[in-house]
Parts: sequence; structure tokens; C-alpha cells
Amino acid sequence: MIMSESFIPALSLTAVAGHRSAFKPMRALRVRNAAPTETADEYARGLRDGQQMAATAFEVEKGVLRNLLASTQALKPEAGPELSLLLRETVLGLVRQISDTIKIDSAFIETQIARAVAVITEADEARQIVLHPDDAALVGCHINALAVRSDTGQRRGLVRIDCSQGWIDHGVALGIERLRELLELPS
Repeated sequence: MIMSESFIPALSLTAVAGHRSAFKPMRALRVRNAAPTETADEYARGLRDGQQMAATAFEVEKGVLRNLLASTQALKPEAGPELSLLLRETVLGLVRQISDTIKIDSAFIETQIARAVAVITEADEARQIVLHPDDAALVGCHINALAVRSDTGQRRGLVRIDCSQGWIDHGVALGIERLRELLELPS
């Protein structure tokens, strides 16, 4: 079937422009687009919209930055009780290693005795120095006007000075025991 021109009604451009249609004649478009005017309200609305968009973008970036900082905090190592105990036992082990290499001779025993005597505030009332028999053999019967007595119950390298007010122990083994107490390690 062929359509003929008789079925299509003739339309004028002005008639079409008068209807509410998207079609506008070129002359009408030129007149309307010639000088668009913006009002203060439209400018203010645009400014608000732009500020709102910037604030939204800033919040997104701030959230990403907070997540990044939280991730870096997760990577930060924290010393727990296991690490603390390991460090304490390592220090004690190193001190023991060093003290095991000490050669116990007369000079060492005399140094230990001199240190122990220095601790005594009542040196004139001190009665005797108690040493392990092997240590006593190294220093003789008297040291610094104090009598030396052997005791098999005394550990090697440990010096005990008995005096009128009690006694004073001094030596590497006591230092290690004191270190163990300070580090809160079991004996």
C-alpha cells in the first residue's frame, strides 16, 4: 500500500510552535537564547550545590584516610607479656653467661670481701668472714683485720660477714638472685 499526500495534513511552523512541543522554529530559538539571565537565587543555589559536593567529596577522602591510619596502627607491634618475659629471661641468661666466665682467684675473693666490708656500717663490730673452704684457702686466715672461717654450706664466690647485728651476704650468686627478683622471674 502506498501512502498518498492526501492523507498527510499540511502543518505550518507557527502552528506547531504554538503547541507545547519540543519543536521550535529557528527564529524563535535565536531570540530566546540571545541573552540568558541568571538571578542571584540561581547563583546562590549553585554555590550551595558546589559547596555540598565539595564537602561530600571531603568526607569520602577523610574516611579513606582514617581507614589508612587504622591499617597502619594494626601493623604497629605491641610488646605483650610473652615478649616481656622473653626479654627478662634473656637478660638473666646473659648475666649468668658472663658470671660463669669469672675466674675465682684470690684477687676476686679479696675484691668481693672489700665490697662486702664497705657495705657494713659497723665495721668495728664485725666478727668474722665466712667463705667456702676452697675460697678460704685462697685468702688465708685474716683479711682486713677480720678472721676468716670456712663453711661447707657456703657457695663458691659468696662472701658472708657475721657481725654483732646479723650478717651480710655478698657475691655473684646473690646478684643473680636479686636480678631474678627484680625481673619477677621464678627461681
